[in-house]
Amino acid sequence: MARAWYLVQSKPRNEMRALENLVRQGYETYLPLMEVERLQRGKLLKKMEPLFPRYLFLHLEEGNDNWGPIRSTMGVAGLVRFGQAYAVVSDDLLEAVRVRTQDVKKALFTPGDSIRVVSGPLLGLEGVFDITDGEQRSFVLLEFMQKQQRVSVSTADLRAGL
Repeated sequence: MARAWYLVQSKPRNEMRALENLVRQGYETYLPLMEVERLQRGKLLKKMEPLFPRYLFLHLEEGNDNWGPIRSTMGVAGLVRFGQAYAVVSDDLLEAVRVRTQDVKKALFTPGDSIRVVSGPLLGLEGVFDITDGEQRSFVLLEFMQKQQRVSVSTADLRAGL
């Protein structure tokens, strides 16, 4: 039989642990990641997170590879099944995911999002997110003095929604 990609479910927030332990056992794995911006303690941080939380891919040959240790691998909840059949992911689909995740970034805000300023000299003003200005600042459109103004604000001072 030919090798195929199978879907593995990890325990909550254990994708990296599952990946590391499966690789250590000699399995070929793939965990698609994307860069995400997060506010932590008032600072904008960039970190890599799984594109599909709790899921990773495992390249196996049915009947030839040892599937036994997979279930008891630390971080792994189990192989995904539909009835008695394991979930197989086509090579074409996986290759499309690889191509699209090479430079995937998920920004904290996207242009047009409603925002409000939660600290700093513009506290309480509401507006529309325009674009980031480097790592720590963003341009927003704020309504004041009866006119919409484009203002540079610390990204840490912004929150989504109204």
